[in-house]
Amino acid sequence: MTARILIGDLGGTNLRLALTNGTSIEAEARFRTADHPGLESVLDQYLDGLPATARPVSALLAVAGPVSGDRCRLTNCPWSFSRRAVAERYGWGRFRLMNDFSAVAAALPYFSGEDLQIVQAGENNEGAPKLVLGPGTGLGVGAAVPAERGWTILDGEGGHVDLPCRDEAEAELHRMLRRNGPVSAESVLSGAGLAALFNAIAEKNGAGVRVVCGEDVTARLADTDCPVAREALDRFSSFLGAVAANAALTVGARGGVYLNGGVLGHIGADFREDLFRAHFVGDGRMADYLAAIPVYRIRHPEPGLFGLRMLARGAYAA
Repeated sequence: MTARILIGDLGGTNLRLALTNGTSIEAEARFRTADHPGLESVLDQYLDGLPATARPVSALLAVAGPVSGDRCRLTNCPWSFSRRAVAERYGWGRFRLMNDFSAVAAALPYFSGEDLQIVQAGENNEGAPKLVLGPGTGLGVGAAVPAERGWTILDGEGGHVDLPCRDEAEAELHRMLRRNGPVSAESVLSGAGLAALFNAIAEKNGAGVRVVCGEDVTARLADTDCPVAREALDRFSSFLGAVAANAALTVGARGGVYLNGGVLGHIGADFREDLFRAHFVGDGRMADYLAAIPVYRIRHPEPGLFGLRMLARGAYAA
């Protein structure tokens, strides 16, 4: 095996690592962040398992948090590390960091039809900006924008915008959630957010039940067809539509909105695409604009690593 670039997708729950030459992905592995004290622990284990001829000379890592300066601290994971110290430890001539959903955004122009499931057909406009949102441990947001030399990607923290409310019922839930602090989109559109949404609805309805995590919500729905869980997933679907609409209008995402993330994968068919579309399009002045935007669920098993491979291949403007 010739020299490769190490690529990694570091979220709040998992770290996925692989080697690439830009054309293919090799030696792919997944690690749970909760099982390791920090990044170096995982890298030691992964790199020690490679033959000497395969050890990478550079690395490209996508992280679930803002990227600025030398020190990296994840938003939903206790890990932190110095980019410079890690590069020196492993002898990398270059160690590039980027937001994890910027890596997913890098994949958007290169998905094939089998990688996607249509949520809203819209109109094909491949030369326009593309947007991705991903409810998971947090809420990731990224965008790919046409550039003079192909595409460029936009870093941001769009999951931390304020949660929009479209009616009085949503406003009541917002007031209840606000008792625990500011209510961002991520406060609802994440695994912990789905649990918080369920608990607020249960309190509002006098149901006398509580859950700890998002998996508890889907389990209650599967086991007992719990009406609180059903309403929580309906509200989740509606809020995601409204947040996606605001983000799509902000970046002009006429090239498509793409949905990803572990929560959507876990919800599966219980995600209410009809409610998502109704809140995405809305009934305001920009309804026709939003109705023309295609919306997809990403079915590619590793969109972050795929995007990093495209970056390693040099498919994007600097």
